[in-house]
Amino acid sequence: MSQIVFNSFPRSGNVYQGEMSKYFFHMMQTCVHMPEIFGVEGLYNVAVFRKPEDAISSLIMKQSIDGYIKDKKILIPSAKQEYELYKKYMACAKEHKDIIYIGIFDDLVNDTVKHFENISKKFNIRLYTDYKKNFLNTKLSGKLWQDPYDGHVPRPKNNIRLEIEEKVKDLSFIQELNQEYEEFISNYATIV
Repeated sequence: MSQIVFNSFPRSGNVYQGEMSKYFFHMMQTCVHMPEIFGVEGLYNVAVFRKPEDAISSLIMKQSIDGYIKDKKILIPSAKQEYELYKKYMACAKEHKDIIYIGIFDDLVNDTVKHFENISKKFNIRLYTDYKKNFLNTKLSGKLWQDPYDGHVPRPKNNIRLEIEEKVKDLSFIQELNQEYEEFISNYATIV
């Protein structure tokens, strides 16, 4: 039996997918952040890409001690490091585009059922008969879902997150990465 691996840049829906997958199909699954394994045969790698400025802002907020970075001198090196990692994800995904599922974060969030149906088609994974009902009856409550710095479902952004976002999106290298992301998604997103 193959294993499904939710393997995306941090803050791009891995945990959400891992938790939701049990409502769609019976299969071993894991969540990792290892683009180097995209080419491993027998693993169904699912890589969801979120707009870089959003994913990087969310990661910086999660990694900061008090959830707040007051000084751009601290923020820029952190954003540059995550920029390099994001580029690595795109490069590895391009290299293995034929054997991985390349998804879009907004599609995952806006139509989770369709997202899992597409994964099922890509890898020929049988869905549970009542997967739609299973998903509609899920309850996302508790610390895993509601923690202000590490919750795993979209929620309103607080002032701290909005301030980090503003600083990150103003960085020229992040603006360039956003453009690369748009081109990457239009050329490589999995269509089933």
